[in-house]
This record gives sequence, structure tokens and C-alpha cells, in this order.
Amino acid sequence: MSIELRHSITNLTPVDKLVAFAVVALLLYSIAILANAHLAGENIAAWVWDRHQNQFSWYSRPLFVIPACYYAYRQKLWLVIGFMALLFCSLFWFAAPQSVPEHVSGYLEWEKQLFFSNESKSPIIILLVAVTVFLTGLFWAFWHRSFLLGLILINAGTLMKIVFSLTLGDEFGTAAVIPSLSSLAFINLLAFTLWRFFSVRRKR
Repeated sequence: MSIELRHSITNLTPVDKLVAFAVVALLLYSIAILANAHLAGENIAAWVWDRHQNQFSWYSRPLFVIPACYYAYRQKLWLVIGFMALLFCSLFWFAAPQSVPEHVSGYLEWEKQLFFSNESKSPIIILLVAVTVFLTGLFWAFWHRSFLLGLILINAGTLMKIVFSLTLGDEFGTAAVIPSLSSLAFINLLAFTLWRFFSVRRKR
């Protein structure tokens, strides 16, 4: 085991251990509901897609990205990986909604056609590469204690997603705007609050 991996596991505070326990518990819960759906004869891909239409999974993303950035700053690699796994699992945590707004269903159908039903594999490959590069850059910035660079990357990545959705998503692209902007507003407000707190603390 490398020194960095060993360091990310050892020297955990009691709060870190509690967080790690919660992450493991939620991952086990995710496995359990997936297994239950499989045993019930569900088509897992369709089951996940139906649940992904619940917009709670759209608005909950900062709850995983922010702790992941925090633990990247603390250089706790396994907790960063754990929160990213939870971000993926949150796609199917919430029950499929009984009714889906037309702009939401239209946007998801556009995503499905572009990334999953397209005969060309280029869009999904480009998406995976873009997400990987973005997350790697984001966590690298926080790992190396570059708070400002990390904040810039979050803002740039979110705004690029909005532009991409509006440009290629036709009339349905607006479905991604409010969740993305609300997440960005929450993250920036938190960043500003922390900046003010530490600025006052340094002056004292």
C-alpha cells in the first residue's frame, strides 16, 4: 500500500470515522435496493432510469461533491472515492415519480438518445472523458490546497454543462438550468461563508 493510500486510511478523527461508517452504510443500502430490484425481476437499466427522473437526485449532488472536495483537501482518498460512489448511487435512491414534467422527461429522453441510443459511441466516450478530466482536476486542486482553483473549476464545469444543454438540448435543455444554478449558488454561498469566516479568524 502506498504512503498516500495509507495516510488516507489512518489518522482519521472520530468524525471522519463516523462519516466513513455512514458512507459504507449508504453503499450497502444501495447494493441492497439494487439486489431487491433484480430479484423482483426488474430491468435494472430501466429501473434506474425511471428513478433518475425524480429530481431529488438532481438537486442532491452538492451533498456529495462538497464532502468529496473537503476530503480531497484533507487528502483522505478513500472518502473521496466513497462520496463519488454515493453520487452515482443517488441516481436510484428515490422512487420513480408518479408524474414527470414534460421538460424533464424530454431532457432525459434527449440524453438517452444522445449518449445511450446513438449508434455512434463517440458521445458517451466524450462524456466519460470530460467527467473524468473534470473530477480529476477538481480533486487535484483541493488535494494541493488550491481552494480558488477548485472553486473556479466547479463554476466553469457547471456553466459549461448549462451551455451544452441549452445549445444541444433544444427546447428541453432548460430542464438542467435550475438544478445546476441552484447547486452552483449553494456551493458559492458556502465558499463565500467559509472565506469570510477564515478572514475574520485570521484578523483576530
